[in-house]
Amino acid sequence: MTGAGGQVGTALRARLGSARFMGRSELDVTDRKAVHRAVGGAGLVVHLAAMTNVDECEARPDAAFAVNAEGTRHMAEAAAAAGARMVYVSTDYVFDGEKAGEYEEAGGPRAINVYGKSKLGGERHVAAGEANLTVRTSWVFGQGRNFVRAILGAAGRGDPLRVVADQRGRPTWAENLAAALAFLLEAPITGTINVAGSGHPCTWADLAEVALEAAGSPARVERIDSETYSRTAGRTVAPRPRNSALALDRAVARGVPLVDWRRSVRDYVGTMA
Repeated sequence: MTGAGGQVGTALRARLGSARFMGRSELDVTDRKAVHRAVGGAGLVVHLAAMTNVDECEARPDAAFAVNAEGTRHMAEAAAAAGARMVYVSTDYVFDGEKAGEYEEAGGPRAINVYGKSKLGGERHVAAGEANLTVRTSWVFGQGRNFVRAILGAAGRGDPLRVVADQRGRPTWAENLAAALAFLLEAPITGTINVAGSGHPCTWADLAEVALEAAGSPARVERIDSETYSRTAGRTVAPRPRNSALALDRAVARGVPLVDWRRSVRDYVGTMA
């Protein structure tokens, strides 16, 4: 498993006791030869390593494509050479956000930022293997840096909470995603499948309010639009899809364990107490 030190990798480690775990210091996925050496002899490859900071990807597109697209190509080619199945975690940001409803797996991806484009490039390499599986997820929070933790930290410091309210998606706790991935590693499912927090999709402002309520914080959210946020951020801000809500019908039909995102936020905040 690559990306062992990330939010999802950390959550998945406890469920894959016999796996070989490789973080950034153990494997540079941009190094093709190193990847082939690492994957040789494997029967299953779980590829989580990625450059996931969306704004950093926008500011450093070469690095983003090197890791997310070319690094995934190296992993897919090495898995094919070893005769291994590959499971790859991708993102809702492969979509442009122009659809009114939820995005199904075959929904015609068209990314509008570097992160989404680089991850979509990775998806296309994974799709070359008939036994491979791409798992699209969204708005992940877990151990380490994430939106929920940032909001609660800002509230604790008394900072203003100005949160975007015109982007819509599905928050996903890394622990729930890890449980779903563990299920999918044992299931004969190929192609692409969406896995995210269930329940009605929400905005970032909605998510912030649920997290604050779960923490018992009296802080209040000021709802702003994406344009205002980008104009006042003082740094590079990548464009985000206004709607990236993933349809979960295929996951439900296949029995993938899903959890309502509101419950997950409450449970997650409880672990931080």
